[in-house]
Amino acid sequence: MDYDAIVIGAGVGGLTSALILSRQGKKVLLLDSQPVPGGYATTFKRKGFTFESSVHCVDGLGPDGDVRKFLDDNEIGKEIEFIELGSFARMVYPQDDFVADFERDNFMVLLKGKFPQESAAIDRLFRAMDKFYGQFDNFAYSNLPMWLKLILAPFLYLQVIKISRKTVREFIEDYVKDDKFLAIVTDIWRFTGTPPSRLSALYFLLVFRGYYYSPTAYVRGGVSKVFEAMVGQIRKNGSDVRFNAAVVKIITDKNDAVKRVVTGNGEEFHARAVISNANAIDTLTRMLDNEAMKKEYREELSSLEKSISAFQVYLGLKIPARDLGMNHYLFSVNMTYDHDEDFRYSLEGDYGKCSLELVDHSQIDPGLVPEGKGSLLIMTLDSYSNWKDLNEEEYNLKKQKVADMLISRVERYLPGLSKSIELMEVATPRTMLRFTSSSEGAIYGFAQTVGQAGINRLGQETRVRGLYLAGAWTRPGAGIHACLLSGMDAADLALKFLKR
Repeated sequence: MDYDAIVIGAGVGGLTSALILSRQGKKVLLLDSQPVPGGYATTFKRKGFTFESSVHCVDGLGPDGDVRKFLDDNEIGKEIEFIELGSFARMVYPQDDFVADFERDNFMVLLKGKFPQESAAIDRLFRAMDKFYGQFDNFAYSNLPMWLKLILAPFLYLQVIKISRKTVREFIEDYVKDDKFLAIVTDIWRFTGTPPSRLSALYFLLVFRGYYYSPTAYVRGGVSKVFEAMVGQIRKNGSDVRFNAAVVKIITDKNDAVKRVVTGNGEEFHARAVISNANAIDTLTRMLDNEAMKKEYREELSSLEKSISAFQVYLGLKIPARDLGMNHYLFSVNMTYDHDEDFRYSLEGDYGKCSLELVDHSQIDPGLVPEGKGSLLIMTLDSYSNWKDLNEEEYNLKKQKVADMLISRVERYLPGLSKSIELMEVATPRTMLRFTSSSEGAIYGFAQTVGQAGINRLGQETRVRGLYLAGAWTRPGAGIHACLLSGMDAADLALKFLKR
């Protein structure tokens, strides 16, 4: 069957691209290897408990956010019930324990209260951030052609250029050099997977704005409700969506242009444009049929650093986690103020010291669990190298041992947790690889280092005419908000191509 465009992968980027193209009257086929949409961000159910596989909260989902606006513009917002969130997270450090607000000014007040000697420097730091955001928005939303914006950049966007060359540690230490201050301000580094000494300041600031410059929201019933609604709208627009349909090959013609795709069961579908939301490494080094091009991409992509993976424990509880002391829906628990040291704990598999994220989604939406019960997600960053060489017996034993260790650590903050567990599911970096095919279970695509962020990050265009990329491995990066933006950019390129 012939289509205008084929989208590979129903992750956020792929869903976004397919929705935009179908709304523009294009006949689209969206194919995904899994039985449900959402990629890393799906929800799943066990014995009456609904768990988020990865989502903590979604920046840009508040009333004025980019994600909410996109959903509203595409007639999806009306199908979703949003639960507004009042504050961001409880942050626990060796000598600090506090709740951080979503609101920029309130966060500044908190920081000044903890670091009164740095009050003036904190003002200068946030003014520098505000200047960056202003220039970045002017760059991003300007109607000028890209070549002209780049020429004018040293005059109109100098702050963006300066910050894009720095790590977030370097940027913050231009104003405040206190290590504890750096730790608290960069606590969200785990949402990027790269520690402050290597994390791109440009990317960090964009993520930071999403959490501290506007409130956000959660989706009643789980974030998968959004993806299900997107699938419904794509079909309503006259396009097709197929699950359990893995694409194994992208066929090109003699002019290096997309011709068709082939699925694992041998079905072939023709289209002039293909957008791949599958990971970029598989797309460009495995699916492509052009051996010479695959070799070129293999050499290029092998030099890029992948992000870290994660270890996660999903708990169904006999009682609400709040009754155990979970007094906020999100905890960030840190054994050190040095996030670079913390990152090493994760790389080395030191599960007794690595930082933990605790999320109680049922505190936000009680309907996710049976009446009177609760749930808890325990998450820590982890390396695929800690798991890849284990045989099945070793793997299962270690999985249980690490889960028990993390539960024991959490019990310091939630006494009685272990006795309140009704069911447990555990995911390791190998689980991430198995369910998403993401190389080495990387949860954030390529690492957001200075050399791999912003314009240095893999873009949506490829050397194959009509083939575009979307998702966490591309610009701007991982997370629902970022992947939505990548899907929008890929769709825009595909639409322009189809008009030729």
